[in-house]
Amino acid sequence: MLALNTFILIACIAFAHGSLCPKQCDCDMENGLNRATCVDQNIVSVGIDVPREVQVYSLSHNAINELDNFCFKELGYTSIRILNLSYNLIFWIGLHAFSGLDNLIYLDLSTNRLRYIPPDLFWDTPQLDTLDLSGNVFESLKNEPFLMHTKLQILNLNNCRIKALPERLFTRLPNLKKLDLSDNYMISINFEVLRPLKKLERVELRNEYWQCNPAFIAVESWIVSRGITYSKQCKKKLPKMSEKMISVVTPEKEAVDVDRVWNITKSENKTIPSDVPTRSLTPFEKFDKDFSAVQAFVMGLEVGLAIGVVGTYVWLRQFCKCGSLMCLRSDNSRPRRRNHRLADGDMRTNLLLSNILNPDLETPPLYRRQLSLPERNAPFPAYGVPGVREPMLHADAIRVPNRAETPPPPYNECRINV
Repeated sequence: MLALNTFILIACIAFAHGSLCPKQCDCDMENGLNRATCVDQNIVSVGIDVPREVQVYSLSHNAINELDNFCFKELGYTSIRILNLSYNLIFWIGLHAFSGLDNLIYLDLSTNRLRYIPPDLFWDTPQLDTLDLSGNVFESLKNEPFLMHTKLQILNLNNCRIKALPERLFTRLPNLKKLDLSDNYMISINFEVLRPLKKLERVELRNEYWQCNPAFIAVESWIVSRGITYSKQCKKKLPKMSEKMISVVTPEKEAVDVDRVWNITKSENKTIPSDVPTRSLTPFEKFDKDFSAVQAFVMGLEVGLAIGVVGTYVWLRQFCKCGSLMCLRSDNSRPRRRNHRLADGDMRTNLLLSNILNPDLETPPLYRRQLSLPERNAPFPAYGVPGVREPMLHADAIRVPNRAETPPPPYNECRINV
């Protein structure tokens, strides 16, 4: 009974200290290190009662989506040296998530959903040597240090959808020796990006999008000149070995006269040269030879327009004199109008005199004209003949010499008041 109680007490103490391997994990030894492999178990947190003495901790292919601050330190996992968190759903990592992992030398965060990490995220892991961030989504990188670490030697950024490499990206990684940037979306690179890496020994730039322009070829030459292990992407196309061997073995052939090999019948030229002297072309034939039909049509159209403009101008000059903006009639029409006015005035004067001499002619006036002069007393001697008296005349029928001219009224308005 005492032995049973002692066994139960030891089991409880061991369970309390987490010395039992969880059922989701496999616990064993690897190179003298305590290893716990918890793979593909739908684990959502790093705390699954794994013993604190774990040194190689693998949580790959699970459902962990974030790492809180001090998550390893609070669980007592301070002995971890190798940590594998690949193939999870991690999209956020606290700034002090790896606090307490002073002995960590290898960290695998590949194939997660990280888009950004703080540059000093691994400040609490001073012994970190290898970092794998491949398979994340670092599409747009700022022109600032990507990471700040003095001991990091291997960095893997393979297949991270990186579009460009800013010049200050690796300025805070003085001991970096191996860098993998292959399978990204970059089309060019500047050697200023790699210049701060004084201890770089190997670089991988495998990519299908490189533009083999002089700038990229210069970067490749600079990498090779620094003694860095590198596989060139822009390689010159070399001739095939079989082609080279054929070109060397094939003997030089001599020229062969085909007249001795082929049966060629030469046709005799029986054309009799003509002794008839050549006739000089007429001007019309020269014009027809030098100008096409379209050019001749255009020239004819231009000539016709010019003739039409000149003819129209001459015709208009015969009838009017053109000033700046108006056209006046010729001077010959003025005397004609003057003669018409004089003839019209004479006709009206004759009609007036006929009314004076024949007062019996009745023409009812349309309206009565007002007298411009007082009426004279009648009868009075007519034209100085004694004994002859004339009837009284209307004042309007008398033309005073100094009086202003007024055009005579029409015929139907002329009347003598008796």
